[in-house]
Order: sequence, then C-alpha cells, then structure tokens
Amino acid sequence: MAAGTNWAGLPSVIIVDIVSYLSLEDRLKSSSICKRWRSCLFHPTLWQNVLFSFDKKDRKKSNFLAANCGRFIREAVVKFNSRDATEVRECAKLLDILSKNKNLERFSLQPSSCHIVWSEQETEHIIDNYLDNIEELIRNARRLSHFSLGCVEELLVHSNSLVQLMVQHHSKNLKSLHLASVKEDSEHYGIIEFDTSLICSFQCLTKLSIDYDYLTNELLHNFTDIRKSKLEKLCIHIHGISPEHEIVTNATWRRLRNYSPSFEVTVNLTHSHHGVAALLDVLQPCMPLTHFRQYFCSHINVAAIDFISTHFNDTLKTVIIMDDIQDQPMLYDERTDVYPDPFVMLAWRCIELQELSIIGYGIADGDVIAIARLRGDTLKKLVVPLSCIYTSNDSEDDATEIIPVRCISDDFFDKVSKSLNRSWWPVDDHELPEAVFDHMADAEDAYMETLLDDQKV
Repeated sequence: MAAGTNWAGLPSVIIVDIVSYLSLEDRLKSSSICKRWRSCLFHPTLWQNVLFSFDKKDRKKSNFLAANCGRFIREAVVKFNSRDATEVRECAKLLDILSKNKNLERFSLQPSSCHIVWSEQETEHIIDNYLDNIEELIRNARRLSHFSLGCVEELLVHSNSLVQLMVQHHSKNLKSLHLASVKEDSEHYGIIEFDTSLICSFQCLTKLSIDYDYLTNELLHNFTDIRKSKLEKLCIHIHGISPEHEIVTNATWRRLRNYSPSFEVTVNLTHSHHGVAALLDVLQPCMPLTHFRQYFCSHINVAAIDFISTHFNDTLKTVIIMDDIQDQPMLYDERTDVYPDPFVMLAWRCIELQELSIIGYGIADGDVIAIARLRGDTLKKLVVPLSCIYTSNDSEDDATEIIPVRCISDDFFDKVSKSLNRSWWPVDDHELPEAVFDHMADAEDAYMETLLDDQKV
C-alpha cells in the first residue's frame, strides 16, 4: 500500500475484518497502530473462543483477555494447575467475570488434577466460591450448549444441584454434558446421590460423559426418544463396580445403536482393579465401543481383550493400556502360554484400529512385528516401550525373560517400520510418564490430558 495511507481512516468494519485474519499475538500488536485500531481490538466477533491458561508464561495474557473480553466471549476453556494456589486463585477471578457473561455458550474446565488443592483452612471457602460463580454462570448464560467440569471431584459432588439448574435454564440448548470423574482410590469412595432422570430433560444432548455408577438401562432408553436429538458420543468412567449395580443389557445397547447408527462409546478405567476384573459384566456385544483405555489398573483382563477384539472389530479405534513397571514389565496375568497373543488377535480382527499403546507389560518382539504387519499404515500410533519388548530364551524350561534393547536386532525395527510405512522406534523410558517407574509420582500426569480431550467441544 502506498506510503502515507491513513490507516486510522479505515471504516471499523474493514479494520475488524483485517484483524480477524491475524493470530492472537498479531492482533495484540495491531492495536498499537493507532487509537482507532486499538478500539476495534475487542470487537465481540474477534473473541468468540478463548483459551485461558494461568501458568506463569500465559497468566498475564489470560488476565488481560479476561478483563477485556470475558464478559462477551462465546466459548471459554479454562486451563489451570489445580494444585497451585496462585493458579487456583486466578481461575476463581476468571469465573467471577464469566459468571456475568450472557453470551457464553460453551464452558470447559481443564485442570491438571481431579482435585482443587488449597490450604486446609480455606479449601471449603474456595470451593464455595467456584460453585457460586458456576451457578451464576449457568443462570446468566442465555444459551449454554457445552458444559464440562473437567473431572474435578470437589465440584462433581454437587452435580445434582448443578444439573437441576441447567435443566431450568438450558434444557432446550445443552448439547454436551461432561460429569465423569476420576477416583484415585477406586475401592473406597462414596457414590454421591445423583438423579439421572434429570439428564432425560435435555432435548438436544448429543455428548455425555458419566461415571458407570450412574449408567442405567432407563437412562440409555431416554436417548431413543424420537422427540430428542440422537446421542453421538458416550464416555463412561469405570471405578469400582457395586454388586448391586444393574447390568446394562445387550438389548439396551442394540436399541440405542439401531436408533443412532453413528453412536460411539468410550470406556476409561483409572486405578480400577475391580473394574478391569468385572469388564465382562460391563461390555456387551452391541455396545459400539470405539475407544478403550485403562490406566494403572494392575492387570490385564485377557478374556476381556479377546471379547473386545471379537465383538467390536468394526468400531474399535483406540486401545491404551498403561501400568507401572516395578523390577520388570508384567506379563498378561502371568499367562505366558497364551497363544495367539490377544493383541495380535486384536490387530487382526479390528479393522478400524488406529492407536495401540501397551505400557508396563511385556510383549514379544514377534508379536509387535505381527501387529504392524496386520494393520499396516492404518495403525497411526503404535506405542511400546523399549523396556517392555521380550523374547523367549533357549533354556530348557522355556522361561520367558525381558531382554535388553541392545539384544534386539536392527532387523526387528526395519520389519516394523516397513509394515507401518514409516520410521518406527519403541518409546524410550525417559519419554514415559514418571508414574510408570515411580509409584509415588502423580499418576494424573499420565492420563488427565487424554481424559479431558474426551470433554472438548
């Protein structure tokens, strides 16, 4: 453009249109051109979706955005370290601002932990502050369509009252509701009273995350009501399983799947030894299982893996199994004689499989090659640690041992890479979450990000 152009003389609509093509950083820089450009910086159309992050690097920017556009943005994703007092405090301030936003449509918490940690004397006060602001947010927002509490236990214990409030204000608008939790001790926890019939009041709900404790046949039957939107995604978090819990029948899953052919189910287990043991009571042939993940559950239910590969061969896309490694990786419930390997059978049967991660358990080098050959380049992600690859030795008792990396031939890596049609190498130990090797480390670092991805818009 020619020198001497009067940038301040451009119509506001043109300035806003120009700025809309810029990145966040460039938008802020453009505000220094002149007073007129600065006045257009926070036009509502430019700030519909904002990620607020309160780590040290982004805190100043997030506070600036909160002060200037927190009252009119349409989507707020709040990422914070819930174990850091400063970040917890800054998040509370943001919630106070968002609670007055009438335009807010999508709200998501993304904490680093399933708990909000504060000083012992003030924990109750800060949680009350969070709840008051979230309740006010629900009341003031005109059309709330997405709501996620980010697995925060201290907030989820109030699910019943929060959902009641959403039914009052957003029964015709809410499309995505995420109430699933994480229990670090799945054997000892109280089941909070929650009236699942409230969920039946939402007319447009298409995505739901919920604990298995509250999953019933009646709840799922609600999603076959022709007057309501079809359920597209259901995410189930399994902790302990009560003997009194009703079994969700295969007939229920068949009915729901027939009504919603594109319906997908995700099953997540964290620290759930009993949940893994009882998987065959949970899984049903007509459940359209798409993603299966288990973290730090102490063992693999081989029969369940075989069931999964047999019945979900046309829906399963992801299998992630992660456990800690003590002296050496575990074997599948010490059943080293299992042949063929259950994960090889999984790769053979499940034609939609795109991601397979096995961490903490020994897997034979030949089985890794077989998995790669069976799925080829359709397997977008194959995660196996170097320290978990083993082979059978030549001793008379045919014992199985975990072999060191240096003993694995280059031919092994070449075969896997050729089958996957890309360069492949097992994961080094230093790339794994700390909790894999240190049982005292915070395991949430290994799975929270993945679980929160399930709850994104």
